[in-house]
Amino acid sequence: MSDYSKLIEGFQDKKIKFITCDVILDEIRPRIPKNWDVVEFEKKLHEKSDILRKELQKEIDRSQQYDLIILGYGLCGKSVEGLISEKAFMVIPRCDDCIAMLLGSTKEYKKQFSKEPGTYYLTRGYIGDIESSFFDNYSEIRKKYDDETWDWFLKQMLKNYKRLVFINTGNYDAEQWRQKAKSEATKLGLDFAEVKGTNEIFKKITSLELDEEFLVIEPGQNVRTDMFMDLNGIHDN
Repeated sequence: MSDYSKLIEGFQDKKIKFITCDVILDEIRPRIPKNWDVVEFEKKLHEKSDILRKELQKEIDRSQQYDLIILGYGLCGKSVEGLISEKAFMVIPRCDDCIAMLLGSTKEYKKQFSKEPGTYYLTRGYIGDIESSFFDNYSEIRKKYDDETWDWFLKQMLKNYKRLVFINTGNYDAEQWRQKAKSEATKLGLDFAEVKGTNEIFKKITSLELDEEFLVIEPGQNVRTDMFMDLNGIHDN
């Protein structure tokens, strides 16, 4: 048993709240213990880290009657920086973002990044029911501009992307979503690839078998960006 697990030993029978985005919940939902309370946030909140941070802090403040609060978020553009829980312990995956969780670790994420930095990732949770998942977050912007301005905007958004990757986590029949991801890549003029995801981090979360891939934040302690770093340079963003 790791030092992390010892710190929250016995919490399985205590009051636990799981706060996560809909992308991660789509993958982890079947594993969540029945006695946990779950709060789901829309993935669109990732657009602005300040807004996501405020919403997370509000939910944490409302959850101080719980013994343990687990966040289904990584550093996520520093969205968790500064979060504090006055009475309850918090657990946070020690990774850059949701993609690292889906791939199993920040180390694996960096391996994929080294293959092609300009990569956009999709899963079923990211794709949803929309026609164009890549630009769904910008649907309101589309309404404001004419075709010429929109074409310029698209070129600017795509200039750093070369590859679209579908992460197959094995948690659902992937064919429908694979085809949607391929179609998206074709529309955007990106190369398509599929990589295998993993449930390792999700298993550790739901079993509370924590290791160095997690942060255990004690009551009254602020979350800091440097907590996501380690001596091996794995968490160096």
